[in-house]
Parts: sequence; structure tokens; C-alpha cells
Amino acid sequence: MPNLEALLQAGIDPHTGLPLKCCSGSMLKESVEKLLRVVDRQDAINRFEWSGLPEGLSADLIERILYYRGQGIFFRMRADDRYYFLPYALCGTIDIYGRWKQVTPLPFNGKMDTDKAWIQGLIKNPVYDTSDIVDVDDACVIIRDYTSSIDQTIIPREVLNKPLVGIESDCIPFLRTALLNSTGVQGIRVADEESSGNVLAASHAIDNAALTGNKYVPIVGALDFQDLTSGKTTDASQFLMCMQSIDNLRLQMLGIKNGGIFQKTEHILQTEQDLNTGSDSITLKDALKQRQDACELINAIFGLNVSVKPIKQEQPASIDNIEIEEEEEDVLSND
Repeated sequence: MPNLEALLQAGIDPHTGLPLKCCSGSMLKESVEKLLRVVDRQDAINRFEWSGLPEGLSADLIERILYYRGQGIFFRMRADDRYYFLPYALCGTIDIYGRWKQVTPLPFNGKMDTDKAWIQGLIKNPVYDTSDIVDVDDACVIIRDYTSSIDQTIIPREVLNKPLVGIESDCIPFLRTALLNSTGVQGIRVADEESSGNVLAASHAIDNAALTGNKYVPIVGALDFQDLTSGKTTDASQFLMCMQSIDNLRLQMLGIKNGGIFQKTEHILQTEQDLNTGSDSITLKDALKQRQDACELINAIFGLNVSVKPIKQEQPASIDNIEIEEEEEDVLSND
């Protein structure tokens, strides 16, 4: 396997073998998707505010584990008298409700497929009700990102949102292609497979021609000129509207206020805006309940004072909101 990182550092596109400057659009989707993954992680992790956490644990660490693993266990180690929050795996039997009776902590070291126990032989007993509290040194509390289904494991939020992030990242390359096609520069076709490198070079030349305003591109060889588009170019704003709708859907999956999946381009009423954004989200309430229920068990078992609350969400800014505010100000001034 080639060392892709070394190739990228050297300025070589590993997919084509050509310099990156000759493939300006080849990594556009990957780059945009990386940016959107960061935004998705920030949105998910910063939905809640934790307080009263013991030394060694932070809200960022807990939410990162929930984002990448979906669930984890809160427990105390007698050896160092410290509290931990880690992913876990089944290590024993289940009760009549299918809940895990014994689990073992797993390391959170950046690997998604790790199933190796953190400490061999370390077993913790999950507590699901205050009446079932056992020895503090053996007890643990499960915290989930959202309500589980029949199975006691859930799909991490990072995995759930990945398809939406992928579709959203397509919009920028599509937008770029639409704008490129609207310049009127024509694509070319070579006669044999061996000339694939010439095609890539021609693509780079087309980009430069579009950016510099040149109508024709000089090509050496017997080439067949063809119009690669239907002649119709979608309005660039349509791609941005599509991207905004997908992003709103992603935010809706996180329980974060947004402008709605479908946003009107015309002026809308305040009632329509309220219906789009919504004042409360069942998704956010479910995630909050999972955390608050866990906090009650943690405080009852370990004598702590851990609490969590949602971070206040601001109303999504939009042109429509500005128009609504201006109208309200006009009404007040007329009164």
C-alpha cells in the first residue's frame, strides 16, 4: 500500500498521480466533508451543559464518548479513588428486560472497533434504579445519547449523521461544476485509454480557461470535441438552498433549532416561522432525559452533585426574521 500521507505532503494526488495543483477539484468533496464533520461534532457536543463533575471528567469528554460510541458507563475505581466514564461491553448475562447485568469498561483510544477490555477481569454492575444499588466499588451507571431500541446498544450519533454530512458535502462540488459549466468552456474526449493523463491535464486547462475567461483551450492531438452538458445550467442558488435544507435536517436530528427542512424564499409570517423552527424538540428532550436520569443515579450511588441542562439555543437568523422584526417595529412606531 502506498504511503498516501507522504504523497499528499509532497503535493501529489494519490488518486491520479498528478500534482494537486492539477487536480484542484479532486479533493473538494473530501475537504468539505471534513469541515462539515467538525461542525456536526461541535453541534452535538455543545448541546448540553454539565456541572458538578468530579475531577478528571469534563463535559467535553463525556459528550465526545457519547457522540462516537453512543453510550458509556460512569464508575469509580478504588485503586486511585478516581471516577471514569468509558465505553463498555457485555460481560455476563442479561435480566428479564434484556438489560445487561455485568459489563466491562473499554478504552477510548480513538479506535472504533476496539473490543479489548481496559483491565482484564474488571467487571461492573449497571444500576438501573435506586432500589438496586449495590456496593459502590462494583456499581456503574449507563449514560446513553438517546433511548435505546430492543437491543441494549445504540448507533453512535457520528454514524447516524454521516450520510447527511456526505450528501451535504456533495452540494459544493455540484455548485462548482454548475458554475464551471455556465462559463461556456467545452470538454474534450480522447480516443484511447493511454491518453487518460491528457484528459486530466485538459481538465486542469479547462479550469484555468474558465477562471481566466478564455473561450478555447489548445489541445495537442486528434481529439473529438463534445458538449458534455445539456446546455441548461441549474441556478447556483438552488444548490445552496438544498445544502441549507439538508443542514437543517441534520440539526433537527440533533434537536437543535433550525430554519426547517423546507424554507420559503418569499416573505413568511411569524406563525409560519414558529412552525418551522419549533420551540421544543422531542429529540432534545429525549437526549436530556437520558442524561438527567443517569445523573440522579450517579448522585444517589456516589454521593455527588452532578447535573446537566440544555444550552439555550438562539433563534436561527434569516432574512425572514429580519423582515418580521422590522414589521413589528413599524407597527409599534405607528401605535
